[in-house]
Amino acid sequence: MKKTIVLAGLIFLAGCFGTKNRQDISGACPPGCSPAKAVGTAIPKPIVVDTPAVKPAAAAAPILQVPPEKAPSFVDLDDKKPLIKAAKINLQYFNSLKTPAMVYSFGPRKITTDILASGTSEFIRILSEAKDQSELDKRLRESFDIYQLAGSDSTGTVVFSSYYEPTLSASLKQTPEYPYPIYARPDDLISVNLESFNDKFKGEKLFGRLQNNELVPYLNREQIDFEDGLKGRGLELAWLKDRPDVMDLHIEGSGRLQFEDGKQIKALYAATNSLKFLGWLTAMRQMGLFPEGISDEKGRQYLKEHPEQEREILTKNKRYTFFRLEELADPTDGPYGTGGIQLVGWRSIAIDNALVPLGTLAFMSTNTPDVDDKGVLLGRKEDTRFVFCQDTGGAIKGPGRVDFFAGNGAKAYTFAFKLWNPGTLHLLVLKESLLPKP
Repeated sequence: MKKTIVLAGLIFLAGCFGTKNRQDISGACPPGCSPAKAVGTAIPKPIVVDTPAVKPAAAAAPILQVPPEKAPSFVDLDDKKPLIKAAKINLQYFNSLKTPAMVYSFGPRKITTDILASGTSEFIRILSEAKDQSELDKRLRESFDIYQLAGSDSTGTVVFSSYYEPTLSASLKQTPEYPYPIYARPDDLISVNLESFNDKFKGEKLFGRLQNNELVPYLNREQIDFEDGLKGRGLELAWLKDRPDVMDLHIEGSGRLQFEDGKQIKALYAATNSLKFLGWLTAMRQMGLFPEGISDEKGRQYLKEHPEQEREILTKNKRYTFFRLEELADPTDGPYGTGGIQLVGWRSIAIDNALVPLGTLAFMSTNTPDVDDKGVLLGRKEDTRFVFCQDTGGAIKGPGRVDFFAGNGAKAYTFAFKLWNPGTLHLLVLKESLLPKP
């Protein structure tokens, strides 16, 4: 009985934690969010009084159908080349599927990967043929049904955050300047596909290790980084300059390693220990160190000035990420998202895959940071663009959250840490009348 309870608890935890990491809220909250909620402070329970029994209200639909007259104006003024690249990657993803993906419901309509693939092909054709923005808008309205993420409160408002692919100075050998390792996946890290035990855990995995013939949690950050839990096993892939760089790579899930000879290598996600995730900047806020808000720069400076607190702060994040290295064939190639889809900067987003199928064409509208190529924040601007749903994230759950992939480099770094804004996300699905005949 005890073993059954333990396994059930582990399955529950796995459902709470995604495979990818995303930094927690480190600055201002979105509208309607208090700082206490943002950092996980307990909210007082309301007083319970006896009330007549009422029938539970029907759950609000996470995806809303949008009448043609209420559809947004499809204006995209950014570079078309990355958009076409993302669309072609989408088609490669659909062609690679060995078995049909699950069917989704957008209102009364059933959405399959065949429908999404046909829509991507038609989008590429329209995009290449349209002479201007007006013609593009007109033809998309004629060819696609429009839907919208309902948002957390069913008003259609979602909150956009952003992530990026960091570029970090590194060495293939440990030196006084590069003392902190990143590790390959250990051979005793066991992956459990929970879907094999229960269909309701579709796509969920759990990681652990065997101890006395029982599956137990894998080593946490304290054990690995501060107690040398993996030392001597030959798992070191490269060494970084400081622990915040290591945390940055762990949080983003992948990145580029920049060596002194100018060469770059990709450090790609291999696995995590699936333990509880807590961003180190959020941990500092919870500790009361920055009650008015914190930035990546402020957090790094604090650790430099207070090295005696580094262990306490960083080990609050028990989640640990393991990597694999890959040669960088094309500087424009992004990391791999969910399902092995290669992400494209400024054109890929992470969504809740329980609600939205991977590969869905989308149109986002929000207020974003205005950043130049050197990473200097110039202000803010209204931004509307086409994107593809090509990734997921542990914190991206429900119809009210979208994570925008900003690519790599100085511009992406500043943008990713400055975006936390409300907006809308519309989903485009090719009309049934335009689908290829069976």
